[in-house]
Amino acid sequence: MKKDVIMVFDGSFDGFLCVIYAIYYDNINPILIQKEEEIQLALDSELYYVATDSNQAARVLRGIESKISEKAASNVYYAFLSGKDDKYMTIFKYIQFGFSIGSTIDSHLQQDCVRAVHDLARQVGKEAHLLNGFSRFAETDTGVYYCEITPKNDVLALIAEHFCSRFMNQAWVIHDKKRNQAAIYDGNTQVIVAVPKNATVNYAEGERETQKLWAAFFKVLAIEARKNPKLQRQMVPLYFRKNMTEFKEML
Repeated sequence: MKKDVIMVFDGSFDGFLCVIYAIYYDNINPILIQKEEEIQLALDSELYYVATDSNQAARVLRGIESKISEKAASNVYYAFLSGKDDKYMTIFKYIQFGFSIGSTIDSHLQQDCVRAVHDLARQVGKEAHLLNGFSRFAETDTGVYYCEITPKNDVLALIAEHFCSRFMNQAWVIHDKKRNQAAIYDGNTQVIVAVPKNATVNYAEGERETQKLWAAFFKVLAIEARKNPKLQRQMVPLYFRKNMTEFKEML
């Protein structure tokens, strides 16, 4: 008989895949899936803590790729990066349905879990794509280039991959201030690390003045008669602008 429990994991993608592993191999019926730091205990519910095991995670990922599809595995990963709080059960239901239906899963748009996962994955992919163009780097006093982002979704790994190929020989740091983590690239290797909330950055001499000149140039370049704030907000959403050099003097 299956146990009805609230499953708790460490918040990592590997940890979530281990939740899926435990559901199938330990015969569990999850009533909720939560990160350890966000536990909300329901009445008469049992907590089931899932340890992260990279071998189990890899086994589940291979299972999704082979028994469902590689596209489904991509959808699962992108949906997992969403900033939505209720995503875990939705993704589990998508995987569960996929194991039962196979590679045709993404054509079953009448299923709530399929549509929901598609929406989450699309939102994450869109934000990552926009940040590839909207991210702004500034030179620090060590010669490393620094960029601040505050995305709605956890897209740091996605955009870091983009900039590894774009700035192959340049050391840089992309700092997700919303999640207190940073991608660090030294010109060869890229890692993601936790960053203290009070971390500070020392810019290179003249960098602040350069940013102010660029913002002023952007402002002067605008043609008053052709201003269209509504269209501009569609092209460059407001929540990106606080981290974009050309808008900082205009907010």
